[in-house]
Amino acid sequence: MSRTPVALITGASSGIGEALAVELHRRGWAVGLIARREGRLQALVDRLGDGAACAAADVTDRAATEGAIAQLQQILGPCDLLVANAGIGSPTKLRHWDTAEVLRVMDVNCTGVIHAVGAVLPQMIARDAGHLAVVSSVAGFRGLPGAGAYSASKAAVTTFFESMRVELRPTGVRVTAIHPGFIETPLTEHNGMNMPFLIGSEQAAKAIVNGLEAGKAEVNFPWQMACMMGVARHLPNWLWDRLARMGYRPPRNP
Repeated sequence: MSRTPVALITGASSGIGEALAVELHRRGWAVGLIARREGRLQALVDRLGDGAACAAADVTDRAATEGAIAQLQQILGPCDLLVANAGIGSPTKLRHWDTAEVLRVMDVNCTGVIHAVGAVLPQMIARDAGHLAVVSSVAGFRGLPGAGAYSASKAAVTTFFESMRVELRPTGVRVTAIHPGFIETPLTEHNGMNMPFLIGSEQAAKAIVNGLEAGKAEVNFPWQMACMMGVARHLPNWLWDRLARMGYRPPRNP
């Protein structure tokens, strides 16, 4: 008798993570939810009902992340799908440099992913089965002015997962990098910039889960933004620098 597949999602208390939990649960997955805000997690578990559980943890804390994942696997069963989704964004203001803020973005977006992966990967390799996914961003395709730390962190996790995908290809462990464009989430609602091709988190979750279930190595959406940034990847530096600077509007109160 086959068991219910288990998905663990970090950053599941709002935005894409919350929408992913709802969509995966709707499609028959058991979902384990991880984030710092325990109250929001528990409210989501109560809404989903059977086949949902949560554990509060800050992904930058290795011991807490490993403990939360162990707790959820004890409740739900072995992790079949990890979605390393927890992430933050913050402007990188070069004229008003803040080392602590740059490190905070890198810590959550990169170190947090490493902590989550490290908590499930050895077991997946031992079982010769499983799926690792990271929510990166099209912002990682090129360095965006005003978003240096964010762009760098997303480029880092994309490259990290690409390396793992190549190495794990002979095994039963699949690897997917997810590159959304602008999504309606708490992360984007106060960023004060033009957001072309903006889509809702529910639509984003459907696109992500469709791609994961199809076993895609990359899930890039919406297609207009993915195509635009895909072309930008291959522009010569002089042209990219000019175009990116034309579209960059420094904050009024840096």
